[in-house]
Order: sequence, then structure tokens, then C-alpha cells
Amino acid sequence: MHLVALYAVGGTGSLVVRPWAFTFLPLTVDSLHAQAAAPLPFAAHLLFDFAGPALAMLLLGILTLAVGGRLARSALVANLAILAIYAVIEPLDVLLESAGRDAPLLTWAEFNYGVPLLILLATSMLVARRAPG
Repeated sequence: MHLVALYAVGGTGSLVVRPWAFTFLPLTVDSLHAQAAAPLPFAAHLLFDFAGPALAMLLLGILTLAVGGRLARSALVANLAILAIYAVIEPLDVLLESAGRDAPLLTWAEFNYGVPLLILLATSMLVARRAPG
């Protein structure tokens, strides 16, 4: 949905695979990234960073409402929570950078992969606890 948002704000770009080196671990992971062909103006950049995950949340939210199974719904809700985090941290990083503030935590691979992993683990634990035994 980042590409949809990019084109909606008047930009162009493509999906690229790029290595993302972890900050504290000796690990690099290939990641899929929506990359603008040219730098975006500030407001467009904010909208692009927010709208990518927000649009995905909208579509996934509709699917979540249609799904009846508890396990599937739990997995979808966990993914909605993950997208909500990205909808906050991506534009927050742009805002902080424009204010001359640095929040390196927002760009650490450990944070960007670790928080979603924690959400998925917590969801799994909650679902397992409620499972008929």
C-alpha cells in the first residue's frame, strides 16, 4: 500500500529489495521497501509514511470483520496492531528528523522486527491460554 500512497501524493517509485543490517546483532535481512523515485515534499512524505500502513489496515480491517474463526481473527488483529505501530513510527521518524531530533530506535531493525514479533508472541500466548484444554 506504500506504492498506492506514493502515487496518490503525486510521486513515483518502485519496490526494491535491500539489505537491512541489524544494529546490535551480526545479522542482515533482505527487506522489501517502497522507494520514491525522487525526494518527496515534507507533507507528502508524512502522508506517504502514514498512509501505506493505514491503507493496509483499512483493507485488513475489513477482512478481519468478515472472518469468523477465532484463530484467524486473532492473527488478523495482531497484524492490525503491527500496522498501527508502523503508521505511527514511520511519520514520527520524519517529524523528528525535520525537527533536528534523532530517534535511532525507530530505524533499528531489532525494533522494527522485534516489536511485531512480540505482538505475535503475545497473541499466540493469549490464544493458547483460551484454547479448550
